[in-house]
Amino acid sequence: MKHKPVLLIMAVASAATFTLLSGGDNLQKDVGKPPYDPKVHGARGRASSAQILYHGGPVMVTANSVYVIYYGNSFASNTQDILNDFFVNVSNSPEYAVNATYNQPPGAATVPTNYAFTAPKGTPVLNSVNGSVYYDNYSQGKSLGSSSIPAIVKNAITNGLPGAQNAVYFVITSPDVSVSGFCKSYCAYHNHSSSIVPGMSIRYALIPDPGQKCTGCDGNVSLGQNITPNGDMAADEMTDSIIHELSETVTDPDISAWYTKNGEENGDLCNYNYGTTYPAPNGALANAHLGKRDYLIQLIWKNVTPGVCAAQ
Repeated sequence: MKHKPVLLIMAVASAATFTLLSGGDNLQKDVGKPPYDPKVHGARGRASSAQILYHGGPVMVTANSVYVIYYGNSFASNTQDILNDFFVNVSNSPEYAVNATYNQPPGAATVPTNYAFTAPKGTPVLNSVNGSVYYDNYSQGKSLGSSSIPAIVKNAITNGLPGAQNAVYFVITSPDVSVSGFCKSYCAYHNHSSSIVPGMSIRYALIPDPGQKCTGCDGNVSLGQNITPNGDMAADEMTDSIIHELSETVTDPDISAWYTKNGEENGDLCNYNYGTTYPAPNGALANAHLGKRDYLIQLIWKNVTPGVCAAQ
């Protein structure tokens, strides 16, 4: 999901829209990754006639980093381990390397196939940094709006996470946190802010933990299953949203680079399209084996002629 300036892009009919006021940034209208709709996503494919176009803005073509902010402390026992493993292993994977088909014209530089992420070690300590992770003990409360998310990122940078323009900051909220619009209007989104660090465009994404409460965002449920590859419905759903938002952020970080004439980014074009699946050890459907785990994560639009939803 993404945030698009009102004057720049028209919202696509299949995506939810809502209004954002982010700190000192301009008012924007958001269009995002919506919950599964069989009328929209049921075909699981995309016509090759879709065309993604470059609109002149920056692309994250330098060495990139990923930072994670775990917001709250009511995550299920295995959730953070599953997500940390995913962040480590999706870097330099075929599933993420599709983004290397995007460049920043007129130069030849493309999005790197990998990024830097250091998994935390030991027991998490609230309000501290461990590896590439910051643990936030509800600095903005338990009821969040869109303007809360850049404030959470700013708090994490103030308290030890590096501030960098060539980074993506993931805010992952625990299931006891209420996030306005989540599950009804969107499953996740990304945006950027110039008010977090002076002189920088800081790119961030929101990934709420749905627990068992938001099956509309879960790919296994949309495929007719009530189990997920790692036995954690929340974590397995979030990995799907993470690959969507990470891919859109590195290819369209300031909502001014790669998208279609209807405003769809490379994750939007392949929403809930999983390609060829196989059974994970517990019987759940999966399509990617990364490190020691199986995942069900959507394909990403490959920027070739003709374009296609792909995992390599």
